[in-house]
Amino acid sequence: MNLTRKINRGAMWIAAIGLMSVVPAVMAQPPGVPPVADAPAEARQVAEPVPTTEAVGEQDDSIMGMVLNSGTTGLAFMGVMILFSLAAVTVGLERAVNTQRSRILPTAFMAELKALMSRTDAAADDLRQLCEGVTSPVAKILHAGLLRSGRPVNEVEKSMEDAAAREMAAIRGGIKPLSVVGSVAPLVGLLGTVLGMIIAFRTASQEGLGRGELMAQGIYMALLTTAAGLTIAIPCLLLAALYNARVERYFREIDESLMDTMPCFARMEQSE
Repeated sequence: MNLTRKINRGAMWIAAIGLMSVVPAVMAQPPGVPPVADAPAEARQVAEPVPTTEAVGEQDDSIMGMVLNSGTTGLAFMGVMILFSLAAVTVGLERAVNTQRSRILPTAFMAELKALMSRTDAAADDLRQLCEGVTSPVAKILHAGLLRSGRPVNEVEKSMEDAAAREMAAIRGGIKPLSVVGSVAPLVGLLGTVLGMIIAFRTASQEGLGRGELMAQGIYMALLTTAAGLTIAIPCLLLAALYNARVERYFREIDESLMDTMPCFARMEQSE
């Protein structure tokens, strides 16, 4: 569990540091060179030829081409999006492994517990021996109840409920980075779009309204960051919902399985 927390913290710190290093660099981007005021209009038109239809047609219209042609703003924010995606993939794969049924509800453990509960002479020592060497949440919850064996059944049940809440919180804590990335990535994309539009309007103010194609190009390139943020956020939120639903289903099964141990704890209370 400590390794899981270290992985999650490392992934989120990398993404956060990347974002904090990008925004100042983008805001410090030098403005475009304004046209020379003293030059005649004919000279400015010669120095700044309007792109022809053939030149526009030769542009790469693929997503990768648009990203590569998006300038400093687009490339900087795409770098942050790559960090977010790497963090999300790392956490997603780690949670895919650690939320498997074999990690939370081991088949062998549950079969032995069911066989043990079918006996009328099951004792606390049998349950302790069953929990030895097993690190799954169900074993930890049962062990928490065994620590209260001999006490009233309501105390045993409360102890197991508290242990179940702690185990569920620990597992959900590993899923939370996916929700964070899913919530932050669209905002980072929107920030990239806003900064890109600021740069586009600044360029238009310097070049003049007659060069609307420059402004339009800056805007569509800036919108790529929002598209990238949504592309990352949607799978992250879906995975977070999937893992949370899986964990809740497994813990409901744990609750149903451990309810069968209550008669055993009641016998322990009477024997004390």
